[in-house]
This record gives sequence, C-alpha cells and structure tokens, in this order.
Amino acid sequence: MEESKNKVVELLKQYMSTPEDEPSRGLSYLKEAVSILNGQGKTLAAHEILEKELGKFDDNSTVEIAVLLNMMIKLSALVGDFAGAVEHSKRAQVICEAKNERELLTKVIINTSGLYFKMKDYDKALVHAKRALQMAKRNGDEINAACCLNNIAIIHENGETGESGIPYLEEAVKIKEKHGMNSELPSSYLNLAELYYESNRKAEAAELLEKARQIAKANENEYAIAETMKYEARFLKGEGDFASAINLFEEVKEYHQKNGNKTELLGVLNDISSVYELTGDSKEALNTFKQITELSRSIFKEEQARSIAQLESSFEAREKLKEINDLAEQNKRLRTVNEEISEKNDELQKMKAKLEEINRLLEKQAETDPLTGLLNHRKMKSVLDSEISRAERYETPLTMIMLDLDNFKSINDSYGHLKGDELLAAIGKLIRSSIRKNDFAFRYGGEEFLILLPSADMQRTAEVYSRLKRSLRERLEIAVSFSAGARQWKGESSDEFISIVDKLLYEAKAKGKDRLEISEAAI
Repeated sequence: MEESKNKVVELLKQYMSTPEDEPSRGLSYLKEAVSILNGQGKTLAAHEILEKELGKFDDNSTVEIAVLLNMMIKLSALVGDFAGAVEHSKRAQVICEAKNERELLTKVIINTSGLYFKMKDYDKALVHAKRALQMAKRNGDEINAACCLNNIAIIHENGETGESGIPYLEEAVKIKEKHGMNSELPSSYLNLAELYYESNRKAEAAELLEKARQIAKANENEYAIAETMKYEARFLKGEGDFASAINLFEEVKEYHQKNGNKTELLGVLNDISSVYELTGDSKEALNTFKQITELSRSIFKEEQARSIAQLESSFEAREKLKEINDLAEQNKRLRTVNEEISEKNDELQKMKAKLEEINRLLEKQAETDPLTGLLNHRKMKSVLDSEISRAERYETPLTMIMLDLDNFKSINDSYGHLKGDELLAAIGKLIRSSIRKNDFAFRYGGEEFLILLPSADMQRTAEVYSRLKRSLRERLEIAVSFSAGARQWKGESSDEFISIVDKLLYEAKAKGKDRLEISEAAI
C-alpha cells in the first residue's frame, strides 16, 4: 500500500513537470495516478484531483481527455455529483463521435448506464445498456459486451421489468472468466450470488461469494472487499443472523465514510435500517433513518452549490468575451442560452423524476395495509395475475398460503381491540421476516393473511409455514395459533386459485385448527 502511495506521488510530480507542448504524455501520468487511487478505493481523492485538473482542459477535445472524462462519469456518480457525471458523459460522447472512437464510446455508454442506475432512472439505464451491448457486439468486443450484460441484469432485477437478470449475469461471468477479467469479476460474482440466494440456490451463492472475496483480496482492492462484506451481511440478514449482519454492515459503512463514497454509503445505511426494522429496534432504526436523511440533504446541497458555481462561471466568461469582441459575445450568448435551456431541461427532467418517485410512494401507500405494513387486498389481484403469468411463461412453481388466526375474537374480548391491533402489526412484521425478498404477503381480511411464494414448491411452503409458526410461538407476548391452507398453482384462474386455497383453510379450521391443510394432507 505504501509503495502504491509513493507511486501516485511520483506520477503526479511527473504530470506537473511535463512541458505544456506534450499534453498527451502528461495526461497519461494523470490517468495512471487516478487509476491507482480508484483501485485502492480512494474515490473522493481520485475525484477531487481529476475534477480540478480537467478544468484546465476545457478547450481540449483529444481522445486522452475523453478517457479521463469516462473515468469521471463513474467517480462523480460514486460521490453523488450526478449533474457533473451527466455533463462529463455528454462531453466524452461528443469527442468519441468526432474521433470515431467506437470502443471508447461503448465504454462511455456503459458507464452512463451505471450512472442512471444509481440515479434510479431504470428506463434510461436500460436504454443505454442495450445500446452499448449492440455496439459491443457489432465491434466483436466480448469484454465490453460482458459489462453491458452485467448492467442489464441488475437493471432487470431492480427496475420491475418482469425479466430475470440471472441469464444475463451468467453469460457475463462466462465471458469475464474466459478473458481473465479479475478486476471486473468480483462485482459480477456478487450480483449473481445475490440472485441465486433470492432464488434459494444458497450453496451456489456461497460459492460465488467466496470466489469474489478471494479475487478482491488477491487484487488488494479495498472497494471490492467492502462490497463482498456487504453482500455477505445481506445473506446473514436473510438467514436471521442479525447481529453478525449489523457488524459487517458497520465495517462497510466506515469504509465508505472514510473514502467519501456518498451514494454507496446511502445504500449501506438503508441496509442497516432494514435490519433494525426486522429486529424491532425502533431506536436504532430511527437513528439510522436520521443519518439517511442528513446524507440525502448533503448530496442535494452539493448538487445545488455546483449548479450555482457553474452559472457564475458562465456569467464571468460572457463578460470577458464582451470586452474582447462584440461578435464573439453575441455567439457566446447564443451558446449560453442554449446551455441554460439544456440545464433547465435537465432540471425539469429531475423534477419530473422526483414527482414520479413521490407518485410511486403514494401508490405504494395506497397498496399497503397501514396496520400491518403488508400489501392490501386491492393490490393482491394484480400481483397474483402477474405471478401466474410469470409462472406460466417460465414454467416455474407458484404456491399460495392462506392463514387465519384462531380464536382472535377472544383475544380482542380479553385484551381489548388496541392490543389486538398491536398483535396484528407484530404478526405482519413476523410474516415479512419469514419470507424472501421476492415473495409477497397480503392482509386478506381482518385476521386473515395470504402469502404468495414464486418459484417455491410445497416443501419450501411447508418450511415457511413451520418458520412462521415457530416465530409466532416464540416472539409474541400473547399466545396465538393459526390455521392455514396451501396449494401449488395448477393452471386455474387467480379467482379459482384463491377459492381452492380458501377451502383448504376452512378444512384446517374444521379439523381442529392450528394446522396446515395441503390438498388432503395436514402438517
């Protein structure tokens, strides 16, 4: 590590001492220094150095500058400077088009796709990723194609496109292994491991996690090591080992705080908050939420300050040009007006994105039961129809559990309706913690609940039932049992599916309660 630090210092000295008539040589030193810093996970330092030096080359449109601008797209996104990243992308694309640099242009489009993904603009992210994939295939460029496939996979998994990301990631991993892309493999292994874990392919997920850890350590890549720890923490959370998950998340949080990776830090804080919610630690959950709010405000304020500084700089430039030449001033004004229109358009697009996000939140509230936090009856029909279509399309199993609390009226009579509501809210949390991320839980009626398990057979369903039964027995203040019916979808309509499972539930009630009825067999 000390050797790398000395190497960076030496490269920056060489860059600063390079004659002005040899810009290409100087920029090569700068690129290597920033690459080393970035490889060490020193994102903020790399960003600050490159941002400062690029400001000296505003009129330079060489390929070397385009390479540095491409690096800045990723660095700016990591530190939360999304507006700056978009500008770097536009400028890099213009240079690449003018110089006919197809391979470099592909890389710029790939990084731009990643930028929009971090901005949660999944539609734009997917458009750019697919465009880059077409370019890479046209150029016979397997390496860049692998990066595109990786991006497409994570966009599908996060953007509610209805398409699985697993096939894309598996293809990306094969290409990267074939070409020995060790610097790129850890992220692909981790992304694929998460999808395998969510699909209950836990052994394969653990194997990929270990591969990613070994390569990250061999490369001495602190960022990749931190990413490995983050995914391991998520798996521990999924297995219910909340204490170990928190310890790992805190280490990852400390790393990103130290290196100024604000967007990554925001994601880790959300992970930590979700663990505290599952454990019912409202105090720590609230404290983490405050950190999330403060960090989000900080990112917004920095974006605002940069925009103001850019406008002031543009104004000063116009004033100087006016003193030199009236004609040049007029041309500059026209360019400035166009730039301001473009900036305003970008601002409107961001405002539109924020409004869409607010609308999504409002829609989510309209689809969520306020007492239990589960999806409500209104949302159930559309989700069930969608999952039936998916199961039919991919020929995967789909299972439903319907459960009803036994003798709940007596609980209300004995403890009061307020205590009954508290109990329902607690049961809602226990149901969420007993199912996977891609499973669905609904409040079907007063004390009735419905659980939908995509890609799960009856054995998996029985495991969910047993885990939920154990949780209710061990973690509730008031003893409560439930009767349940469960069945795997066999091709019937959604209404028929619900009706069949509902009948199984009432068979369980009729046979003595506190049991699961699956077809004719009870567990």
